[in-house]
Amino acid sequence: MSVLPDIRNLVFPLPVALVTCRARRGGAAADNIIPLSWVGILDYQPHTVSISIGKQKYSARVIGESKEFGLCVAPVELMEAVDRCGYAHGDLTDKFAMTGLTKAAAVKIDAPLIADCPVCLECRVTQTVELSTHRMFVAEVLCTHVVEKFIKEDGSPDLERMNVLCYADDMYWALGKRLQTLYYTRTQGG
Repeated sequence: MSVLPDIRNLVFPLPVALVTCRARRGGAAADNIIPLSWVGILDYQPHTVSISIGKQKYSARVIGESKEFGLCVAPVELMEAVDRCGYAHGDLTDKFAMTGLTKAAAVKIDAPLIADCPVCLECRVTQTVELSTHRMFVAEVLCTHVVEKFIKEDGSPDLERMNVLCYADDMYWALGKRLQTLYYTRTQGG
């Protein structure tokens, strides 16, 4: 195994999440989207996730104030919209209007979800961790939404059909092929 000349965070695949938030300016709401791949599952009692956003980003400030966000998993079909959201500034641009992404109403948070994404989580921040360059928001998942066409007859989500967009090493990738179930070797006598 070779040592790379530069240290790189090659932990992959990382799903691309379109994280939504809502700023309140006076009485008006301003919705924003930030694409992130630094997202993760932290716990399941209660269901808890984390997102990390550069400290200087507009969305870090908005989420820090509102203490809630939508975490919407992007499919490959939204790659262009994801990329456009990545370089536009949310305090200057209406990213929903720019990309044509469709807002969906949340049930438990005051921020929109994205109807074009197969999965959306409503999240409330429980802890903020200040890192050297990023702010990590730890959040409880309050509600999980799955688009109906991605629910199998048995009620489980059809992850294979979702065609999830991933990010690794400054490139976009696709995820979608199921290999085996967890602990499959246990049932094979292994």
